Amino acid sequence: MKRTLHFPRWSFWVWCFALLMTGGICASYVRLVHGIDHSGSLGNVFPWGLITGLNVLCGIAIAAGGFTIAATIYVLNLEGYRPIVRASLVLSFLGYLVAVLGLVSSPGRIALQMGARKSNSILCGIAWAFILFGAVLILEFAPDLWKRFGGRTPPHWVRFLNMPLLFVAVVFSVLYQTSLADLLQSVPERVSPLWSTPQLPFLFFVSAVCAGLAVIIFASWHMNVASDKGLSPERVAGLGKVLAALLFLYLGVRIADLVYRGIPLLVWKNNPENMLLGLEMGLILLPIVILINERNLQSPRMVYLCSGMVLAGLITNRLNTCITSVEAAMNSKYLPDWNEFLVAYSIVALGVAAFSLMAKRLPLFLGP
Repeated sequence: MKRTLHFPRWSFWVWCFALLMTGGICASYVRLVHGIDHSGSLGNVFPWGLITGLNVLCGIAIAAGGFTIAATIYVLNLEGYRPIVRASLVLSFLGYLVAVLGLVSSPGRIALQMGARKSNSILCGIAWAFILFGAVLILEFAPDLWKRFGGRTPPHWVRFLNMPLLFVAVVFSVLYQTSLADLLQSVPERVSPLWSTPQLPFLFFVSAVCAGLAVIIFASWHMNVASDKGLSPERVAGLGKVLAALLFLYLGVRIADLVYRGIPLLVWKNNPENMLLGLEMGLILLPIVILINERNLQSPRMVYLCSGMVLAGLITNRLNTCITSVEAAMNSKYLPDWNEFLVAYSIVALGVAAFSLMAKRLPLFLGP
């Protein structure tokens, strides 16, 4: 009698997740045991790399954007958009989790520089931020949990605490972004003027809110495809209008800042940093052109594609800010090691898988 091997009948994406997580765990072990740091000239110049740009900067951006969106809906009493509050808070918490995992996985020099600049911020505030963000998330789902365990109406203190804690979460996440922006420009001569600007904290904030809206639209589309539990086309169109307006503000300030500092926009040199800057701005400009057309706003697929471009633009901007900028200023080249690549993308995969699991078990796009 022949014995046959039976492999788990997983989908393609589940296999990708399993392979990435296996590779990420192995790479993390190698980095922890052998203390592997950045290789190449960039590692000897500045301690930023793929993990910092993809996990830390993008994770903090999604956290800041999600909390800001939720707080805005509460402040302006936008009951029509109340269903996206829960999804915003979940994405914010997971974005912060991805950033913390990236910070822990980054070379020790990053943590030391962050801690040296502000001893009671960044590193020392990680635990308190986890408690704060977790409390905001629990309070948002408290009414459902209360009813599930037999209660009729949740106590009044639940809603009373939710609002102030949410505003504190916004302040925390914005301060994190500001600290990171200041840290990236701590040595001006080592950063290209294409991305080094006094307006960087403001640009980080606006792009973070754009990223938060884009992630919500992106997640809603996939939830509608999987289980028809996402947002309605009318809500998606409304989010698309807000996204287009914020993208226009971001791009306008970005271009005005470059012009004000005397950096020519029409003279493009054939070098990588100018091409990457063009790619970054193109990924912001194209969604604006698409979303100003009312017919495109009525198509959830077009708004979804625009949200994907906005997320790609955010990732490009953050990687340009912490890697390309240093390469251009210091005439250095950087290529991620295999372990850094696996760690960075395994952390992203973990965040996506966590959101997918929560979306299946929790009513993310439903009001309380």
